[in-house]
This record gives sequence, structure tokens and C-alpha cells, in this order.
Amino acid sequence: MVHVVLAAAVAALAASVTGTGQARIDRAREVTSAAETVVASHPTLRQSLDRLWMGSASWRAAIDGLTIRGQRVILLTPDQVVVRTSTSRTPHRPFEHDLLAEVSPVVEDEGRIRQVLVVVNVPLLTRVYAERQVLPVELDQDLDRVIAHEVYGHAIPYLLAGDLSGHCADPKPGQRAVDACAIRRENVIRAELGLGHRTDGGLHSLALTRRDRH
Repeated sequence: MVHVVLAAAVAALAASVTGTGQARIDRAREVTSAAETVVASHPTLRQSLDRLWMGSASWRAAIDGLTIRGQRVILLTPDQVVVRTSTSRTPHRPFEHDLLAEVSPVVEDEGRIRQVLVVVNVPLLTRVYAERQVLPVELDQDLDRVIAHEVYGHAIPYLLAGDLSGHCADPKPGQRAVDACAIRRENVIRAELGLGHRTDGGLHSLALTRRDRH
């Protein structure tokens, strides 16, 4: 069993992203509310969240629902977490340097889930994309795809259910990718943002792998 654990430095994360001051227009208040519900301190992650909020009505509706219920998704980078595992001799280890992303629901007393942690390996993405000379706009689009999958595809279903019964799975062996719960949900956001339609269970729909095939 593997759990993502907040590093001590992340305790002040919410305060760092919610102190936006008094909003002057309704839309600014809406964006502030969304920032308090889907929390991120890394500027690259926050920029992606802004694009998702602006471009997807389904994303906005889902975040509004979390806000009403007092639930939260926290986006982190690998330097902000350690990983605790019950199957390793080492009780805590760094986040795997070659892992793209991971979702970890925070299970409270009686199995309740009100927060989900999502780790996105921004340093890995930026390094690999720079090495392969992927255009900045393509990096942005791929990051939006990844966050749509991890947050809308995996994290939000846990919060909708309020417990582990909300697990929304990736494709199982022999299952068509487009029939898998998480990819069906991801494709809703992709369609609204014009980010293509995912039909595989791997990374072939990302700009990075498309560049590899040319």
C-alpha cells in the first residue's frame, strides 16, 4: 500500500494560494473560490488550472460542486511530498523521479474522503520536453491533459463518492481504453478544450510521444 504524504513545508500551501485580496468582479470571486478548492503553489500547475477553468464548463461545474461540499484537491510537485509504503524496509522515500503523476485520496475516520492529493512531476515534464524540443504550447497542452486525467478522471470521483468506492479506474487488461472510467472522464475535458480524443491507455496521445513517432 503506497500513500503520498504531505511534506512539512506544504502546511502553509493553502494560505499561499488563497490570499488573493478582495475580488472586484464576480468572475474574479469565482476564480478565487476555485483556487481555494483546487490548490497548487507551483506557477506552472496554477497556469494549467486557469486554462482548465476558463476552457471547460464541465471542469467549472465539478469544481463548484467541490466548493459547495467543502472538499479539496491539492496539487503538488515531487519536492513537496514523501511516499510512505508498508511494503518497503524504508518507511519513507522520495517520489519516484520517473513517475509522471500519482493520485492519493486522504482517508479520514470512518473511511471518509474530503481531500485528494495529486502529484504532478513538473520537473520531469519540463526537462524531457526541453531535451526533445517540444514547443512550449505543446507542453502546456500536455500538462492540461495530464491534470484533466488525474483530477477530473481520478480525484474528483473519490470526492463525489466521499470514500474509496469512488475509485475511477484506468483501462484493465483487455479493456478498450475509451471504455475505462478515468479516460471517459478525461475525454470530456479534452473535447471542451480542443485537446483531442484519447483512445489509448498509455501516453501516445501526448505531444511528446507524437514527436517521437516522426
